[in-house]
Amino acid sequence: MQFKDFSPDLWRNIQNEIETFIKNEPPPYYAAFDADGTLWNTDAGEVFFQYQIESSGIKNLPPDPWGYYHQWKEKDPPGAYLWLAQISQGHSLSQVRSWARNCSQLQENWPVFPAQQKLILWLRSKGIRVFVVTASIKWAVEPFMPHLGLHYDDVIGIETKIHNGIVTDKISGVVTWKEGKSQALLEKTQGVSPLFCAGNTMGDAALISCSKGVKLAVSCSQEGEALFETELALQKMAREHQWLTHSFLNEEAP
Repeated sequence: MQFKDFSPDLWRNIQNEIETFIKNEPPPYYAAFDADGTLWNTDAGEVFFQYQIESSGIKNLPPDPWGYYHQWKEKDPPGAYLWLAQISQGHSLSQVRSWARNCSQLQENWPVFPAQQKLILWLRSKGIRVFVVTASIKWAVEPFMPHLGLHYDDVIGIETKIHNGIVTDKISGVVTWKEGKSQALLEKTQGVSPLFCAGNTMGDAALISCSKGVKLAVSCSQEGEALFETELALQKMAREHQWLTHSFLNEEAP
């Protein structure tokens, strides 16, 4: 699938505003992106969940893992997201990361948005530390960072505590969803607000709002798809607050 690039005006607006902030404010400088739907057109956490169901041999899953997850997510999204980390309890973190690497290597043509790759490269050239803040499991998203020129320690996501190298079911930090995203980011930056934030759903609104500079709401869902309504709501909020917006949908593509 072809994804639409940022328009020349959008590129100019982003770069000019960020360069103005750098000129007028001292470092450190930070930028933050949501992952799924913002950096690529898929859900890395759910891709990893499917891999675990099929290939990890985890014994503590319910008979219908996807049904169980979706029912829980409908009534309690943060609890469901945390559960996707808790199912790895009793296994070593090195084993879980090995599963995640294997999962990533099986994914052909990972649907990264080229405009975001280019933007991250430009941000880093300006001395800006880039974080990916996701409601997916941190370990699931880490192996996809090379697509963006980033590293494992650039990912802020849901984790459980590790005891003697073994994954437990106890949450570590906050659930990085809604306000938890901005909270976790600001903890990582020691309270320094980012000068750029991007996201695609209402779950990213708090993250985007914490930017003291550029605020970008993106979308790639079509009507009838799971994220269409929440992306539409974020686009409406963005217009009301005069944030920048972009759709990656390429209507001209066959």
